[in-house]
Amino acid sequence: MVRASLNTLLFASLIAFSAGCTTEDSGGDSSDESGSWRSSCGTLNKGEIENPIPKDSARKGTATVLGPNLLLFKSSSGSNLVKLQNLSVQSNAAKATAAQNKLKALAAEGEVYYYQATKDCEAEVEAGASGSLGQVYSATGANFSESLIKSGLASLDVDQCEGEQLNSCYQALEEDAQETIASELTAFLWKPVSDSNGKLAIHTGPYGTSVVVNGVTGTNQGPGNGYGSLARFSQPGCAYGANVQVKVIDERTGAAYTFNGSDTITIPNGCNRYCIKEGAIALCPKN
Repeated sequence: MVRASLNTLLFASLIAFSAGCTTEDSGGDSSDESGSWRSSCGTLNKGEIENPIPKDSARKGTATVLGPNLLLFKSSSGSNLVKLQNLSVQSNAAKATAAQNKLKALAAEGEVYYYQATKDCEAEVEAGASGSLGQVYSATGANFSESLIKSGLASLDVDQCEGEQLNSCYQALEEDAQETIASELTAFLWKPVSDSNGKLAIHTGPYGTSVVVNGVTGTNQGPGNGYGSLARFSQPGCAYGANVQVKVIDERTGAAYTFNGSDTITIPNGCNRYCIKEGAIALCPKN
């Protein structure tokens, strides 16, 4: 849901740039019947904001993720480095890893659509390497940059090559995300059979979390075993089946903790023990 502060900034951007931010978007990117992409803030293409923007205006190819804001774009006409416009290097290590994982998932959808911010602009996109600034859409129409911002994984800046045209709308998206996202989750342990009562127990890193498993909220027992919170449930982990949906929420604010930018963690098999390893949910056998 886009809040009042976001609506105000989006409206201001629309007046300033004619085809900029739009409140018609209901929370995600989309493809319309005319063969165009639509996003919350629009696309800076050849110095102008367009929303929607025709797919045919893009260079089509593949993307290899090199960092939380950096891609290697390859097409039939060649390859070049692309920095996602107005996204700076993410200093938080957990968020940087999560941002890369999210971008990799978008790139893995298939062919990507790349729009260069301005026609002749080149910039230093990393130490000693030059490239271009722009925006990229996935095969299903997800705007790479906006996906990171809405997931709380982006660090914003204002780039050259008309980056100021996107700035106010991107800031509004970031402010909106901050109201609903607590932080990126870095510590998590799914124990299908606890030592004390043989039932499911879930440890999470932050203090004061509420953990919801398939719609059922556990009882927070407070910190323990090096974790900020321990949630206990009335059944063993096996009882929750496969592809278990877990949400971790800040009890004080109601904001969700995210994992790789998603507010839901999927446990492949409730009978097994899992934890976070190298930015993924992985089997975590008891030593």
